[in-house]
Amino acid sequence: MALKAIVFIDGSWLYRSRSTVFAKLGEENFEVDYARLPRILSETLANAIDEDVSLVRTMYFGTIPSSRSSFNTSKQRAFYDFLEKSCHYDTEIHEVDVGHAEGRSDDMWIPMALASSMLFSAAMPSAYDVAILVSDDLAYAPALRCVRRMGKRVQVVSIHDTDGGLPLPGTSLVGKVRVSDFDPIFLDDHAAELKLVREMRTRICKQCGREEETTWAGPDFFCSECRGKYRNV
Repeated sequence: MALKAIVFIDGSWLYRSRSTVFAKLGEENFEVDYARLPRILSETLANAIDEDVSLVRTMYFGTIPSSRSSFNTSKQRAFYDFLEKSCHYDTEIHEVDVGHAEGRSDDMWIPMALASSMLFSAAMPSAYDVAILVSDDLAYAPALRCVRRMGKRVQVVSIHDTDGGLPLPGTSLVGKVRVSDFDPIFLDDHAAELKLVREMRTRICKQCGREEETTWAGPDFFCSECRGKYRNV
């Protein structure tokens, strides 16, 4: 019987880690293929342990400003909508009020939400056998140890340091005792697979009906003119 796995993605950590993945291909920037990411992780785990792995669900945790002046959140909201509708992620997005605290960190919103969800699912009978954590944040260590004490297994997804070596001890879950059951998966080792290759095609604007060449593959398309009008509203 296949092991059931849930992928838990720390969206903030993944966003910050992209530059290392880009550098592996000698590029400054490219789009991540979020639809393929969970499959790459589950297949890599299956190959490493020589067992069948069934991907049950992919959960993505992120934040969005609720009241920041002169900050348009439409692009972020469209991205989260794309993850749900096109990639079939379960997203948990927390609105963070930064209107009166521009310098306040919101870094703990995501780890708290993700750890809570991971522990809750671990307590549910047969929800999953393996938690695949896409983050190398040490804040998750207590939750991962609890999950393992509940009889579940843990796979940590990390990245190499800028020189291609292992992350420094004390800054990473890699090498930390009792937090994982398998060797870490390093995202930068799968950079070529993670790169999204889009094809140019003609699409019809949902607002005005105009045709335009685009590489956008999301469910709804708006032409450049309509997007410009929306941003100026």
